Amino acid sequence: MAWKRVTLSVALVSALFALALRLHDLSGKPLWLDEIITQKRALLPFSALISDSLANLHFPSYFALVRAFDTPIINEAMLRLPSAIFGSLAVLLAALIAAEVCSPRAGLAAGMLMALSPMEVQFGQEARSYTLVSCLVLLALWGLVRIAKFSTNEAAPIADGRRAGWVAYMIGTIAALNVLLVSVYWLLASNLAMVFVILRAGAQRAVQLRHWLLTQAIIILIWLPGLLAIALVNHQDPLRGYRWIPPSTLQHIGTVLSTVYLFRASDVTSFELLPTLVPGLGIAIAVLVLFGAWRLKGKPKQLAVIGLAFITMPVAMLLMSIFQPVWIPRYLLWSTGPFFVLAGIGMAALPRRLFPLAVAAIVITGLVNLVPYYHAETKPRWDLAAAYLAAHVRPGDSVVVSSTGAKYALDAYSGRGGLKPAILDGADPAHAASRLAPQGNVWVVYGRVGQLVRTSEADYLKKWSALGTPADTVRFGRHVVAWRFERGTR
Repeated sequence: MAWKRVTLSVALVSALFALALRLHDLSGKPLWLDEIITQKRALLPFSALISDSLANLHFPSYFALVRAFDTPIINEAMLRLPSAIFGSLAVLLAALIAAEVCSPRAGLAAGMLMALSPMEVQFGQEARSYTLVSCLVLLALWGLVRIAKFSTNEAAPIADGRRAGWVAYMIGTIAALNVLLVSVYWLLASNLAMVFVILRAGAQRAVQLRHWLLTQAIIILIWLPGLLAIALVNHQDPLRGYRWIPPSTLQHIGTVLSTVYLFRASDVTSFELLPTLVPGLGIAIAVLVLFGAWRLKGKPKQLAVIGLAFITMPVAMLLMSIFQPVWIPRYLLWSTGPFFVLAGIGMAALPRRLFPLAVAAIVITGLVNLVPYYHAETKPRWDLAAAYLAAHVRPGDSVVVSSTGAKYALDAYSGRGGLKPAILDGADPAHAASRLAPQGNVWVVYGRVGQLVRTSEADYLKKWSALGTPADTVRFGRHVVAWRFERGTR
């Protein structure tokens, strides 16, 4: 019982630490395209929320949940609060898994490492469903670890308290599958791991197989209606939503691996790595992961469960990217939990007297390593652009933006900034020009809003050369610029 209290204590300490890091400056960065979609979709009438989600290959579950936190005028902190909470719960579950497999010290190390991961913090401050899925997958992984732990010749029947593992696995998997399609890779990983577990279950093999088949049948039956709804609503190319993802070059693969597993933060739209203040920290953690896997060689079932939970997602994504690029950080997020579990198990092997010093070193270097993320511009500053235009655009002026997505972003922040004129979509400059007011200034705004950039800044400016030379050029961070052209008289 004392061991359980210690385990729960270290998990709670890690989760509270993680929550503090995710709540820090939660509204400091503006919403980008995907988050604005969340904000707009959550405000729709419930039936429209469901149909819009399904039409965009999303389950409506997350958007229905975040609806309780949404407001008509953008409030970044409230919209992101669920992600901060789920990200912290994911840390708690990773700590519990490491403690279940190894020791409370392993749980503390795994929890602290995951709490300090720049990518985990970044998506804990992102109004999207990725930390929710990570939390649910880790709940299922905790259950699967328990199933593997007790699937021995001496294991008691499922009717006793150990059924918690089966219940956690089933609930976590069903919920994850009904939030995001990418969690199908967890279903694959868990089935691969369970084949290994069942083959080593000895006299319990038939019992374990029967329970597993029943569990999978329940999971599929509950998941199937949502899948059918998405299939019925969508009649277009199912890969259309992935066409913006960059090719999986060696450089891009390395950048994503550094972001997801090696303690580097990156720009959410351009994928550029931010500078690191602690070189080599990610490599040291990767070494701990390898050592943790080696330490589990005496527990092959637990190693198979945790190892497959870690490697299935990146391997499957790389293979899929041969045919259609899908290699981006957020799709890999749920695989970080088992990664940090292995790292925690590796770190727990340190001598008892050195372990507190190692934890202190991880906390200090991890906090220093987070500084660039908190201070960097990782999302386009459409909030600043909207505020500036609201203060400077006059009656009779026209405002044109470079893309449909840019119009969407500027429209979203116009309510808070008080920008009055209608915003014209300038994706087709010739068409937009025909709708300009005959007099007044023309404000042409160019900027990145998501990952896809079809026209460079210089090329887009050339398309407006008929208006002459801009009288003013104002930049809002790295990704957004506004040009003011003077026309006629007031």
